[in-house]
Amino acid sequence: MLKHLNYKPQIMIKEEKVPFETMVFSGITFKVINRHEAHNIIGDLTDFKNQKIYNVFEDTWRFPDYEENPIFLLAEDDVEMDLFEMDFSTEEHPDIFILGFIFKGNLTVAKLISSYDTDNSPALIVLGKTTTVNINLFGSVHYLGGGLQCDTLAGEYNHGELFVKGDLIAWLVYADDMLFHFEHFTDVQAIISSGRPDVLICSNVQDTDGSIITVENYLPSTHKLSDIVDDAFVEISSYGSEILGNNYLDIFKEGLSILDYDKKEQYSYTDFRNQFINMVEVLSENEELKENGKIVRHISGTTYLFIPFDYEGKKYSQISEEISNGFNIRMRALWCHEDEEIMIILEYLDENGDPKYQWMNDENAPGIEFFCVKNAVMKTFEILMAPEAEEQDDEEDETEYSDYDSSFSLEEFAVQFGNYKLPEDLVKLYEFEQEHGVESYTECFGLTITEEKTGIKTWSEEEEFYNSFIEFAGANGSGSSYAYWLIDKDLNNCPIVVFGDEGGVHVVAESTRKLIQLLTLDTEISVDFDSAYFYKDEEYYEESENKEEFQEWFKEQFGFDAIESNEEADEIVAQAKRKYKQKFNDFLVKFDIEISEEDDDE
Repeated sequence: MLKHLNYKPQIMIKEEKVPFETMVFSGITFKVINRHEAHNIIGDLTDFKNQKIYNVFEDTWRFPDYEENPIFLLAEDDVEMDLFEMDFSTEEHPDIFILGFIFKGNLTVAKLISSYDTDNSPALIVLGKTTTVNINLFGSVHYLGGGLQCDTLAGEYNHGELFVKGDLIAWLVYADDMLFHFEHFTDVQAIISSGRPDVLICSNVQDTDGSIITVENYLPSTHKLSDIVDDAFVEISSYGSEILGNNYLDIFKEGLSILDYDKKEQYSYTDFRNQFINMVEVLSENEELKENGKIVRHISGTTYLFIPFDYEGKKYSQISEEISNGFNIRMRALWCHEDEEIMIILEYLDENGDPKYQWMNDENAPGIEFFCVKNAVMKTFEILMAPEAEEQDDEEDETEYSDYDSSFSLEEFAVQFGNYKLPEDLVKLYEFEQEHGVESYTECFGLTITEEKTGIKTWSEEEEFYNSFIEFAGANGSGSSYAYWLIDKDLNNCPIVVFGDEGGVHVVAESTRKLIQLLTLDTEISVDFDSAYFYKDEEYYEESENKEEFQEWFKEQFGFDAIESNEEADEIVAQAKRKYKQKFNDFLVKFDIEISEEDDDE
């Protein structure tokens, strides 16, 4: 009789051997540990939603299992060093591969803490307090569990992510397409995201029942970069936004600051009251206001607005910025003409556009939340005062290629991809489309920004389902859409599916390049419950305006000819189905989504 009453099934993973017991890195002697030992230390670390951050066994992107001599370096006591530039190996030990650096105590670095590369880097895990002048992170998921004190924290690229528990003391937090998560802002002067909001902060807010709950919210930029950084380190990106120039790293390595402390009036908004009153006076004399009763601009999912109104017998003027694109943040300042008071309001909105919670105070209120509003007001004023883009000729406006709005930057397009890097082939297609026009090169196709995944959620509202896809393009004239099925951290290894507007979801291409090849046929995809296919009816076919340029571009970029027949298109779709359809069907069934009999038979 077998007795295994206390037996718990476990995944059997061969324990890696370490090549030696200790190793010197940046002048510090570390203990060399393997993946299993690291797991015992960091495996239970959680984010602010109580989800585990690290899985050193399954996350082979962050912690590769194919490198020889993979190790972690562990410091069990407090560490002080001059400069800490993380790397995968050293000159003394070129044959090892450092997966991460773990500090059980405090970490103090005199000049700079820096990652290795924006694509991939060893992870930095500090369980105690981290203190330095400059810290520049990217390329992995980093964790600072005992707070952070620094002059400047900079993060780059969506291959990186940072969690900071405890207190944050910093002059500048700068995020360039990298997510930052913070528990407390003890003393922070400026937060700047170079594109979309990338900085999240935990806040205690009152729920509808009166209870206090902790929520994690995106915090918009509080300043322009030039408000706090020395002008020598500020550049203008191709999108017209201020970014850090590449010359800052040498300054970081010397332990010097890139900040200009003489700009105190700018980053402290000491003259905001006078500035705001002047903005209201200038905008109130605008001819557009007199004609329309308001001045409004809608730019890439963000609304900038000036509007006067009466409330309870008093006259008000409001300047506001509202960020949609899934963020649902509204920042506004109100001038009461009778009382001469300025109210500053930061609001997070629900799906109906109503406030879920808000921060509200006068213009002298302390707090980084109100800096966000002041920055938004000044930005709004600049945009409202800028001349509107000249209207196109009516003939250009009313083309058959106007179904999709392609007036967005690559940076804005990339927002919906989160931490996923845009495939190079998709970037090339974006550049071609920007040059030649949406729907002008292949029938009824256009790259899109999809904010809420509302279409995908009609199939299933389970988070695991809709977060398994990234929509990126309109597929046909009736409302179908293309999406990546996220089965790999590299989108180059993810197949493309089509969501039909009237039913049916199907795998159609193995990769971005294969989809582009299908587009060269110059006909929209047909989607029903049973199938998805491309069919060009020569009797009714009308060639797209830039078809020839597109086909020539395709051959030049990818080295093979455009397709010319329905049969060629069928074979590309069939290849994708042979490779992924069974796996995709199993995935759909998991969420009780009905599959066609045709698919079931395959």
